Amino acid sequence: MTRSSSVYLAIEGIDGTGKTFVTKHIAEKFKFSVVQEPSSSKIGSLINEEDWDPVTDFFLFMADRAALLREGKRSGNLVSDRSLFSSYAYQGYYLSKSFDDIGRYFDFFMNTARLLPSLPTHVFVLFCDVDVALGRVMKRGSTSRFEKREYLNGVQNLYYSLKGRIDNLVFIDSNGSLEELYREVDKQVTRLL
Repeated sequence: MTRSSSVYLAIEGIDGTGKTFVTKHIAEKFKFSVVQEPSSSKIGSLINEEDWDPVTDFFLFMADRAALLREGKRSGNLVSDRSLFSSYAYQGYYLSKSFDDIGRYFDFFMNTARLLPSLPTHVFVLFCDVDVALGRVMKRGSTSRFEKREYLNGVQNLYYSLKGRIDNLVFIDSNGSLEELYREVDKQVTRLL
């Protein structure tokens, strides 16, 4: 795992919080390169092929991420629509139950993450009311296996559990309009640059 002097900004949050919009906005306004997870590679396609169990999902996402970050040796600043912390929260909804407490799960997770070629230098977690997020998702059309109310509540709680555990973590409320979200994101990106 390496850290560079460039910014590697991960945009996180449950489905329907605006991650893809924010990623594109940052890329255009601040001239960041973009990474999208899962990738369009063979491994990324495999993830979407069937409803895998959480352990298989976890390692498929990590393998896809490792390949994506290795192939994409980019210079300059990078913004990622999801990152390793999506695995922490989404697959962690199930995997964390195998550990005595959230601290042990976090330690397992970060030890596994050390195998990745790079880690985010900064993380923005977009959060909003789960019903608001689901309403946005429903407007897009069909939902995925990850887009269920109880599940997304648990996933969002796992994102909140990152507070105090990782550096350069910012929570951004995305309950309002896209314009309000962009204004707050612009303030935060300007601060980190």
